[in-house]
Amino acid sequence: MLSAMESTEQPFGPSEARAAIADAESARTRLASGLRLPSFFHGSVGVAIAVHIVTGATGIARQDSWGTVLLASGLVVFALVAAVRLWQFRRLNGAWVGGLAGQVLLGTAGVASVSYTAAFGLATWAAFTPAWWLVPVAAVAGGAVYAWSGQRWWHRYQGAPAEHSRGENGVVLAVAGALALMFLIVLVALR
Repeated sequence: MLSAMESTEQPFGPSEARAAIADAESARTRLASGLRLPSFFHGSVGVAIAVHIVTGATGIARQDSWGTVLLASGLVVFALVAAVRLWQFRRLNGAWVGGLAGQVLLGTAGVASVSYTAAFGLATWAAFTPAWWLVPVAAVAGGAVYAWSGQRWWHRYQGAPAEHSRGENGVVLAVAGALALMFLIVLVALR
């Protein structure tokens, strides 16, 4: 009984294994280069981030219940845009891409993390000062760099999917978290 279930195929030798791996890598590169993003993908993500930064900074500065509603509304806008864009990507391509949600939408790519943290920090600081006009400036700049970072990752992924489909960089996440924590400490200390 057991012998009937065994495979009659011989295992790959070293040269066959190398050829099979090369074929698989070639197929992955062809697939990646053929994937398409929904129209205005990066732009919509950048706008959602800008809205989130403005509502977040303004909501924090208000320090009342409407501020909390404002802060939450920006998060909801971003979450909806991210969810719809992922759904549209899946519908358009019939596939998921490792790294798209994290690197592009959630901003765990290095440039996106740093630009988001800096823009949100500047906007929040400005919301507490007479320089309130810096809030939308920081938000637009942060959203634009965030979108550019996502576009940069996408082009790199399409050229070398094996190198760019990995998860988030732990060092970048740690630095962004440390910057956010330092900002929070300064914000509380200046109250």
